[in-house]
Amino acid sequence: MPVNSTIAAAILLIVLGIGGVFATAAITSTIPALFGLVLLGLGIAIERSSNSRRFEWLAALVGLLGVLAPIGNLVRIIGQTGLIINAAVFANVVMLGICGLYLLVWLWEQWSGERIKIK
Repeated sequence: MPVNSTIAAAILLIVLGIGGVFATAAITSTIPALFGLVLLGLGIAIERSSNSRRFEWLAALVGLLGVLAPIGNLVRIIGQTGLIINAAVFANVVMLGICGLYLLVWLWEQWSGERIKIK
C-alpha cells in the first residue's frame, strides 16, 4: 500500500522524537513526535477525505512550523553556546531537514498536480 508524503514525513518525525527520548530522556525530545502525530492525522485525513485540499494546506502549515521552530531553536542555541553538536542541535537539524523536504515535496505536488506516493 503506497503512503502519501505527509504520512511518510510524520513517521520520520515520530521516529526522531521517540529516538530522542530514548537517547536523552528529555521531555523536549518529544516535540518532533508531536509534530509527527499531527501530520499523521492530517495524512490520514488527506487519504480518506473527498475534499483533501484543506487538509493538505493544514499539513503544509504544520510543515512550515516544523521548519521555523528549529531555526529559532538553532539561533538561540548557537547564540548561547556556539556551534556545539549535541542531541538538541542534531534533533533540530534533522527536524528542519525532514520538514523542509516535506515542504519541497508538497510544493512539487501543488505545482505538478500529482500526489507522490511512497511504496
